[in-house]
Amino acid sequence: MIKFFLLPGIIVHELSHALLCLVTGTTIKELNIFKPVSGTIKYDRPKVPFLFDFFIASSPLFGCAFALVVTSIILGNPIRVDETLPNEFTYSLQAVFEYAKYSLDIIWLTLNKFWAQGFHTVGSVLFFLASIIFTVAMAPQKSDIKYIVLGFLVLGLSLFGLEWIDISLLKYKWWQEILDNSWKTISYILSVLLTILLITAIVVGLINAIKLIFGRKV
Repeated sequence: MIKFFLLPGIIVHELSHALLCLVTGTTIKELNIFKPVSGTIKYDRPKVPFLFDFFIASSPLFGCAFALVVTSIILGNPIRVDETLPNEFTYSLQAVFEYAKYSLDIIWLTLNKFWAQGFHTVGSVLFFLASIIFTVAMAPQKSDIKYIVLGFLVLGLSLFGLEWIDISLLKYKWWQEILDNSWKTISYILSVLLTILLITAIVVGLINAIKLIFGRKV
């Protein structure tokens, strides 16, 4: 039932892979997006290893985020979570604890925002469900994780290198707008995922507690 509920996200996930396969000229061997359990896509080795692997593997992150933004626009932006995570991070133990505290705060702010604005209209309910569907559907497969981690690491180091040699992209207004809008979207997605994780942990904890009380094996 859960997989069937997440089917729209699975479809967007697999179509994102398929689109990047077409863009990179990678041959698709098998594509099945209407399986309630999980979508399926198989493709040949990309013509440019690693680079195209990264593009294809990371495509659902952008595809699902785009689907979520489009859904919000269609529904008239029924829910706005304006709080964002800090976009700067200092390497210290205190900064780690402060970031963890801010993550907990944003969970509380997200719950309050949904409680205040959500569940009062059909649009807000649909957007709440879409937020769950598309954020969960972003999860990469195990085989894609290595390309995503290495790819974003190389991308981050490349941007850092450009700044280091005094070639700053931040002087361009279009780049600044991309960063600002992307970070707002990322903050919203993370706030939803963290909130889902907290609620799931509470529910699982209650279920295990009930099993333990009634003497059933946990």
